[in-house]
Amino acid sequence: MARHAVLILVVALFRAAAFAALPPEGFGGHPESLRIRLVTIGPGADLHQRFGHSALWVEDTRLKTGLLYSYGTTSIANGGPVRFLLGQPTFWAARLSVERTFLLYRALARSIDVQDLSLTVAQRQRLLARLERDVQPASREYAYHPLRDNCATRVRDVLDEALGGALRDALTEPARATQRALLRRYLQTQPVSELLLMSWLNDAVDAPATQWEAAFLPRELARLLMGVSYVDGSGRRIPLVTREEGASPSIDGSAPVGAGWEGAAAWGPGGGVAALAVILAFLRGRGRHRMFQVLFGLYHAVFGLTLGAAGVALGGLMLFSRLDVMQRNENLLFANPLALGLLPLGILMMSGSERAERWARGCVWLLVAGSLLALVLKLLPSFDQDNRGPMALWLVANLGLGLAHVWRLRRPSVAPVCEVEPAAEERGGARGATRWRAA
Repeated sequence: MARHAVLILVVALFRAAAFAALPPEGFGGHPESLRIRLVTIGPGADLHQRFGHSALWVEDTRLKTGLLYSYGTTSIANGGPVRFLLGQPTFWAARLSVERTFLLYRALARSIDVQDLSLTVAQRQRLLARLERDVQPASREYAYHPLRDNCATRVRDVLDEALGGALRDALTEPARATQRALLRRYLQTQPVSELLLMSWLNDAVDAPATQWEAAFLPRELARLLMGVSYVDGSGRRIPLVTREEGASPSIDGSAPVGAGWEGAAAWGPGGGVAALAVILAFLRGRGRHRMFQVLFGLYHAVFGLTLGAAGVALGGLMLFSRLDVMQRNENLLFANPLALGLLPLGILMMSGSERAERWARGCVWLLVAGSLLALVLKLLPSFDQDNRGPMALWLVANLGLGLAHVWRLRRPSVAPVCEVEPAAEERGGARGATRWRAA
């Protein structure tokens, strides 16, 4: 309880600082007294914090005061994650109190890495002028894009402008991985979040990227800046980063990229779901106990709800999201919204409805056909989306359910049915003779 109270107090202070951190009189009046540092905040526990944060710390050593210029301010309560996914939410630049901002991130157990940047007096002056222009009410807002316009890319662009384009020129080499692979490395400990995000992003994040494009991630930007140098006015080549404080090992170029759901182990969950469908179909066909009938129907209901909800979410993002990285997605062939039909049909199957099972079988054939079509289309060059993770789960699961229904067609259920012999009734038996047959 005490920890929660402290966090509430810290967040309250942070909000006040975010709107009231004004520069003191004369701040930046002597550019030679300015000290510029890149601040990189490490990943947090929540999904929207997993990729870290970038900001610029401008200190006036003459006045012994500093301000943190951040492009990551937004209103979480205004629309929430739905607005974030469907649109391009409004973010804005703000001056923050260095002390209170650092207090907040330390209370949230997030790392803080600081890199001193070596800039000429003219470059420092240009940088502060751009930052001050960006935090003004008339120009502070921008439409957020997760890959091309976020806190890290804004900081990257400000530094490039101050350096006269030297930063972009220094980051023209190919990146060490695609943008998808770079994103995936931050979600390796959260497989569900990784699967969802990798499912929502289309092939735009799979194209070969330059180092400039890879700098959309705060820690990747910090890592790349360590290898950047520029030529100053006197012709000397100067490294951009001169000193680091509290540098995290994850900034190091040796940090691993990728793995997660793209590895061979990713096929395990899909295989398990498929095997369960086949086992339940076998028990449903062989067993006379009603429990197997209920379990087989329950499987369809849960499968339809899970896959159908994923398909509806994916289709909704494709139709309504303004983010181009969430449109034209091949994964819709695996996660078909029609799978939702298995939810009511599965419930009816639990009560023994043969008609519901026939309708469910038709729905399953559609899921299998879509999955096989997606697999065939992967042979075409234009279908180059890296969807190995979603495919590992949904393709195998759909094929497993299809195999279960093939088994059901070959070996229908055996159930006792009592039938009255018409001939016995004609002979005048009061109750009639009976015989048993297999249905």
